[in-house]
Amino acid sequence: MTSSPILRGIATAVIAALLVGCENPSPTATPGPAASTPVTHPPTTGPSPTTEPSPTGAAATTFSLAVVTGLTSLKANISLDDLVTLAGSGRLLVPCGVAVDQPAISPTRPCVPADQIVAGLKTDQKLVALFPPGLVEPATKVLPIAGDGPYGMFGADLFGDPHSRSLPYPITGRATGDVALDPSWTAFDQSQVWTMTALGSLCADRSGARQAITLGKGWDWVFDGGTARYKSKPFLNPNPPPGIISQPIVRPIDTGNDGATSSLIRRADVTLGNLKCPILPTKDWAPNRTAAPSLAVPEAVLSRWKDFLGIDAVYLPADHQSDRGVRGIRSTLGLLAKHGFPHTGLGMDLDEALEPAYVEVAGLKVAFVSWNNVPGPSHAGATTPGVAWLNKANVDAAVGRAKTAGADLVICDPQWWGPDEYLPVLSARQQRAVGWMDAAGCDQVLGGGLHVSGGVYLRSGAKGVSLVDPGPGNFQYGQDWAQETQEGVVVELTFRGTTLVNVRLHPYVMILAARAALLDPEGDGHYVLNRIWKTSELDYRP
Repeated sequence: MTSSPILRGIATAVIAALLVGCENPSPTATPGPAASTPVTHPPTTGPSPTTEPSPTGAAATTFSLAVVTGLTSLKANISLDDLVTLAGSGRLLVPCGVAVDQPAISPTRPCVPADQIVAGLKTDQKLVALFPPGLVEPATKVLPIAGDGPYGMFGADLFGDPHSRSLPYPITGRATGDVALDPSWTAFDQSQVWTMTALGSLCADRSGARQAITLGKGWDWVFDGGTARYKSKPFLNPNPPPGIISQPIVRPIDTGNDGATSSLIRRADVTLGNLKCPILPTKDWAPNRTAAPSLAVPEAVLSRWKDFLGIDAVYLPADHQSDRGVRGIRSTLGLLAKHGFPHTGLGMDLDEALEPAYVEVAGLKVAFVSWNNVPGPSHAGATTPGVAWLNKANVDAAVGRAKTAGADLVICDPQWWGPDEYLPVLSARQQRAVGWMDAAGCDQVLGGGLHVSGGVYLRSGAKGVSLVDPGPGNFQYGQDWAQETQEGVVVELTFRGTTLVNVRLHPYVMILAARAALLDPEGDGHYVLNRIWKTSELDYRP
């Protein structure tokens, strides 16, 4: 809730962590293409995800090879020239029993058994490896081939969005016969691969509304962010708001590439939104100019949700959903239905609030369910409008409905805090809630409500690797008084069927506290990424 100041003790620790982060590399130069060039939009229980080799069986003779690196590596893609250079310098791992046909490379490092490459990347996260696609898992971050987008985005990618998967893939190998390859390692059915992007808090009131309406830039400007870099290293905020102590902030500079951010988000097979406040008819709405938060957005943003962000489903039970009373709740539900957005977590009664949202992808029925534990909104009851409250009974009920309806995958989306909204690690209260979700049958947990980017928690689960993400941070929510609230990440998950096989985080910063713009992961994006990895628990292997 925006009216809550950060506790002084917590803020002191945050400052210390951020100032340490300031010792990292200096900001990078403007990325290509040129700034004037627009971007064209096109632990639960269960078996270990480790793949054990089979002594017999016939692997595919020729197959594509994924390029992978460590999960925490800042590297986001790779060119073929870079691959050749890495091979010649001994920095490329190649699996035994595999010859690389394309491109022509001469690895100088001894081969590594394919099922031991993950261990090598765990030891050195910056190593790069060629990998049979059937062995890809979250510990092995897939590197797309460098494309013509900003920072090398939008190139060919075996595990990327539909457009990237459709591009000709230039890296192939063949089995030499020297070492038996398990058939599952080289098997790759691309029709089973799908991606999902998940966004942080959406509520473009205040700063977003000021830029769009008061200053006349229009809503398209808010949603059509490109790329950015920082004018300097982070520095202490000289004018923090009342009740907020001075913390490091950044000064982002818009570097063009309009549409890059929305294109990245919309390209996924599924895009999940997180609405933080009510939606009102545009004629009944005005920008918030009051001292105390009373937030809302106009119906006009919903067409941008479709055209720019490509949102397929949205979860709703945020702390500000009662800011405009029952009228705001009724309006939100009606307008989302009018514009065709599946939604969950808010209702005119508890029965409606517990109803899952569904999407169909890759022949699967995916369900989203959501609850809230943040003070502020009314709790939905038998005859009371409000949010689904985060308790065991409601978790069991919502997940049970999804399973009864035949959902192949259940993704749980809690709106939650620990002791407050600025803690990036899971609190004891949140861990207890995760226990409820695990027991009920949640397959993945993508949270929201935090105004900072939370850590990534990976566990071994019944369907492979199970992720808990406390929250990706603000996306359209103002709060430019701390670097942690200015920055966030787009969470990109890749699945093979119902199995999570890759996790990629795309860093951004809000320009003028209103418009998200992508950062270079190896440049200024390292601040938020390194904060996330420092608070993460990634070792899901036994």
